[in-house]
Amino acid sequence: MINGSLARRYSQALFEIASETSLDTIDADLRELTKLIEENEQVKSTLLHPHISLSVKKSIMDKLLGDEFGEVTRHFFYLLIDKKRENLLPFVQREFSRLADEARQVVEAKVASAIELSASQLDDLKKAISRMTGKDVRIKSEVRGELIGGVLIQIGDRVMDGTIAHALTKMREDLRRTSEKPQEVGVK
Repeated sequence: MINGSLARRYSQALFEIASETSLDTIDADLRELTKLIEENEQVKSTLLHPHISLSVKKSIMDKLLGDEFGEVTRHFFYLLIDKKRENLLPFVQREFSRLADEARQVVEAKVASAIELSASQLDDLKKAISRMTGKDVRIKSEVRGELIGGVLIQIGDRVMDGTIAHALTKMREDLRRTSEKPQEVGVK
């Protein structure tokens, strides 16, 4: 909980700076930086190690970042290191991306299906979600065989479950509920 509120404050401050400079660039930099650290176990353990000095952490990151990352992102990350909050980076990145998407009028829809959806199916879904939300849509799709068929769509905290697995579960629950009720026998 504390990490969440701290991450919101840091991301809000960075968002205010990014709004004045380059929102898209900083958003992309943060995503790339988080990916770099999360996927490299050595870098991650070095950054989170409490006995490695701040200057050593910064020099390691300086070499890794090279010229690929903007100054604002670099200075922000060094601030996190100075404050010993480098563990907050994934939380800050998610919150920052949410704020940036809100400012750009973009909504992210997570779409899960039993088989891979075609480009035209994804495009149709994108248009339908865009009409429903009134915003541009970015779709992240995944294949989950346990869904059997249909589509599961999540937009923020809203879930629309049109999967066969969900329908079968609902049917099973309905059958259990009706079989537990006493049945009237006889002729009226």
